[in-house]
Amino acid sequence: MNDDLVRMYNEAIARIHDADILSSSNQSTSDSSSILRVLGFEILLKCAIKLCGQSYKNHHEYSKLWKALPGHASKEILSFAKLQSPGHTDFSNLERVLDAYKNVILNASGKSFKEQHDAGLEWEIKGFPINDADVRYYPEELYCLIEALKAYIKPKISKNDTPHRRRFEK
Repeated sequence: MNDDLVRMYNEAIARIHDADILSSSNQSTSDSSSILRVLGFEILLKCAIKLCGQSYKNHHEYSKLWKALPGHASKEILSFAKLQSPGHTDFSNLERVLDAYKNVILNASGKSFKEQHDAGLEWEIKGFPINDADVRYYPEELYCLIEALKAYIKPKISKNDTPHRRRFEK
């Protein structure tokens, strides 16, 4: 099972690494970096669930996946996430944040970046509440959750780690 967990972890790190490359490019014309980052988060979350001896179904319902974590694990991960960027994140309604990531995957990927941008501007001009938007990214919360999941998973799978398995780890 450890090999499977290491594979999942490395796949998540690879997607997050690619998201970093895309987001730093001046030539990027889409939200693909956000989608890759959310998919990396999903793989890390599923890896943590599996690491805890739990099972999960393959879907993008991140609030349901979060609930598959044992209480001690979710508390530890969330506590670490909250420490990453205090004052710049809001985890008071984690389910809303996790549902937003589901919407990034399900809604945003069907529209062009320009369509999404224009819809967001129109939404803003009309003065609609941002919390009611169809797609919200919560990038700082995502960063914090990813870092917390990495911190939770890495020490537990590193015992049998080999150099070729760490190629994407920074």
